[in-house]
Amino acid sequence: MMRQPIRQRYLLTRSPATLALALALIAGGCASLDPTPDIGRAASTIGDRSGVTPAWTEPWEAALTMWDGRSPLTREAALVMALRNNREIRSRVEQIAASRADLVQAGLLPNPVLGLTLRFPVDPVSGGTFIGASVVQSFTALWLRDGKVKAADARLNQTVLDVSDKALRLVADVKATHARIAFGERALALSDENLATIRRSIDSLDARVRGGEGTTLDVNRARQQLAKSEAERALVARDLAKERRVMLELIGFAAESAEWSVDAAGSMPLATPIDESGAVALALTQRLDVAAARSVVTAQQADLSTEEKSRLRDFGLGADFERETDGSKSLGPVLEVGIPIFDTNAAQIAKAGSLARVALASYEAASQRAVREARTAWIDLDTASRLTEQYRATVLALSERNLTLAEAALKSGQADVTVLLDAQRELIEARRTLLDLERDGALAAIELERAAGGSTAAPVESKAGGAKEPPAREP
Repeated sequence: MMRQPIRQRYLLTRSPATLALALALIAGGCASLDPTPDIGRAASTIGDRSGVTPAWTEPWEAALTMWDGRSPLTREAALVMALRNNREIRSRVEQIAASRADLVQAGLLPNPVLGLTLRFPVDPVSGGTFIGASVVQSFTALWLRDGKVKAADARLNQTVLDVSDKALRLVADVKATHARIAFGERALALSDENLATIRRSIDSLDARVRGGEGTTLDVNRARQQLAKSEAERALVARDLAKERRVMLELIGFAAESAEWSVDAAGSMPLATPIDESGAVALALTQRLDVAAARSVVTAQQADLSTEEKSRLRDFGLGADFERETDGSKSLGPVLEVGIPIFDTNAAQIAKAGSLARVALASYEAASQRAVREARTAWIDLDTASRLTEQYRATVLALSERNLTLAEAALKSGQADVTVLLDAQRELIEARRTLLDLERDGALAAIELERAAGGSTAAPVESKAGGAKEPPAREP
């Protein structure tokens, strides 16, 4: 019995596959998975615009360490704790690491495919054993790599900008909540002063009744005013308690005691720092949500370019090497090409073009929204600032003067108790309205700061990027 020669066949990639593997190693080695520089870029932007640099490389606190939970809470301490401990913003910071991983992945070439074949003859007499091996490397990613890397880099930048924008919104929320607590405490103190004034009036009216100069009706009307003021004080205390609990959530300790006060420094209303056109200019150059929308435009345009280059989706090179048992050898190339007969990638190109146009329209919408928010915030602050000064100089001053005159008229018998009660009520309302105007001014200043991109000072070069114009080409 003659033994059939055993034929061995090998499909091996030589120089093309070796080059592809080298490129893959180089591409993977040049990109780092460490998101620390990207997180630092976002933190630096927050520090430049808010004055507080987040400690995002450190874990959040498990217990209060920066503040004892009893002493007056300063705005700066609240900001530091919120940026470090707020769980929502920390979850968004982790998205930076995911986007960094996507960027690294976009720069990698696909792994070569190793195929092994081993076939045995059914009848050992009729044939020998066949052994085959193949290593196939796809080269399509070589001309798609730049577009994918550009898109992933733009999305990483968008994530950094989005995290920075959300952090600035957290800063604004903390400032606004701190201001509401400060003004709530002032409103509570004002309510106590008003109650003390009404009680003194009741004592005076009681004395007049005992002296035969007044009636029980006068005392009852004053007591009615007292009961109403006590109910209003209870509502003020309720709102203050709720705001304190909101602050505890913002700084990452929602379950802590709410029996504390705030240091009111930094919570008072500010004069209008810029004019309306300046607010618009800052919004267009500093708003990070607008810059993030611009990065989405860049990413979608890169995706469109990638899809346009993807009509030929499969292209591989290799080499075919055969060696017979008698020592004869043969060598030849192997080419693998996907023929675009049924799928020419037209649908994906159309989809990518549509998404690019959506991104461009969304960028324009974000710009329009930023301008509107800056303008309305400026109007609120300008109006509140002017009304506060006007109200303090006129309405409050007249109310205080009228109360003095009413007390004197009542003592001299020139007016009845109705005049006194009306004067007291008007003064209470004037004080409450003035406090509301001051609170509105403080909140408007905070909102203008946020609407302008985190700061109303002269714009600085942001490491996270500013809100510039997108590419002029519309896909």
